[in-house]
Amino acid sequence: MEAANVENTKICTGCKKEMLATKEFFHINKKGKYGLTSKCKPCTKAKSENYYKKNRKKINETSRKWKKENPEKVKEIARKWYKENPEKCKEYSRKWYKENPEKCKEKGVKYRENNPEKFREYMRKSYKKNTEKCKERSKINIENLTDSYVSSLMKTPVNHLNPQIIETRRLIILIKRELRKNNFKTLETMQEDSTNKNNSQMENNLKENDNKRDLNFEVKNSDDLNKMLSGFLMDVRRGSVSHYSANSINLVADKINKNNLNQLEYKRLSGGDRKIDFFEKE
Repeated sequence: MEAANVENTKICTGCKKEMLATKEFFHINKKGKYGLTSKCKPCTKAKSENYYKKNRKKINETSRKWKKENPEKVKEIARKWYKENPEKCKEYSRKWYKENPEKCKEKGVKYRENNPEKFREYMRKSYKKNTEKCKERSKINIENLTDSYVSSLMKTPVNHLNPQIIETRRLIILIKRELRKNNFKTLETMQEDSTNKNNSQMENNLKENDNKRDLNFEVKNSDDLNKMLSGFLMDVRRGSVSHYSANSINLVADKINKNNLNQLEYKRLSGGDRKIDFFEKE
């Protein structure tokens, strides 16, 4: 075997071009002239790609079989490749995540369920390293009422909750925020004020208005509930509700919890047997 150096040249048996006999242009082959392959790198690549196209099924099957029989070798090869090509690996991962969002989400949920302690430890370390970013993200989640934030208020994993039940909780939070923003007094506060002031007329007015409210609405399912809450939210934002009618949200809570929304639907929507409390404090 002759040693390869910059003065030697080789003619590629594929493209017939003369090139320097170096590793820059040819792959290593101990049995070949100058210890290099007879075909240049571009020709070798083209030949491999052509062979793969013609024998894809056979090659993939052989590859799958070998990986199944040699799991440790596969891991070692992957670790070595990642160590030597960290940027390529990160770029590939980013591209794959971008093209497969649903698969990523499903994979993440499955991992969290199967490895709760590892996930908690990962979150603790991540928060410690990125405290400011986490606080900013948390602030955005609270402001935008994301699904993850809403589900955390109900102390139920987001993947266990039907989107309708999350929307119900979101609407109730929005209504309460609007009421606070517009400085509405609660029914209990108004009653306390009337008692402290010994204003019997005010107390009578409260009772009279309470009796006039239409409490006979019927919520047959979660869609009906969300439509009703959406309408009430719009009324609050338009400012077309009084102090009295604003407190209807509390009466709605009682009606739903006691009468209208069937407990079976609670179980179906929540993905379990526990009862969902929509109206606990935010």
